[in-house]
Amino acid sequence: MKRKFLKLVPLLFVFLIAFIGNFNAFGAKDKLQLKVEGYIVKVIVDEKGKREELQPLPKKVYPGDVIEYKIVATNTSNEELKNVLIRAKIPKGTVYVAKSATGEPEFSIDGGKTFSKEPVKYYVIENGKKVEKVATPDMYTNIRWEIDTLKPNETVEFRYRVKVK
Repeated sequence: MKRKFLKLVPLLFVFLIAFIGNFNAFGAKDKLQLKVEGYIVKVIVDEKGKREELQPLPKKVYPGDVIEYKIVATNTSNEELKNVLIRAKIPKGTVYVAKSATGEPEFSIDGGKTFSKEPVKYYVIENGKKVEKVATPDMYTNIRWEIDTLKPNETVEFRYRVKVK
């Protein structure tokens, strides 16, 4: 039986954006360094029991594979950075793995226009009435973290996982 696979290129393109206050980090690249790494999560079962191991991403990934992204943000300036926003997309062809993000992330279900902490709520009209619903992790399109203050030379790390559809 042939297994379908996805090429890795679209999955590595996490689309990472960082904002410092009102200034986009691309315009302040001398102040904030961003590094993104991706790993495939392998479950190892041996005489020691069951454990997870992070391995370098292969050239091909398959439905059911879990990928962990690590985002490292470092303040490379000599001044405190305030209100830093780190944003990343949930790559197409994947779904966010519930409760896998470190820190206190916010999520978007509308392509990054709005964000909120979990549970992410949205509204629909049913029988002419506005009804509140709770989004499921497979509806998430983006994730972000806010760093109130990042001191000079300070580094913070965030992680989250996605599952290949």
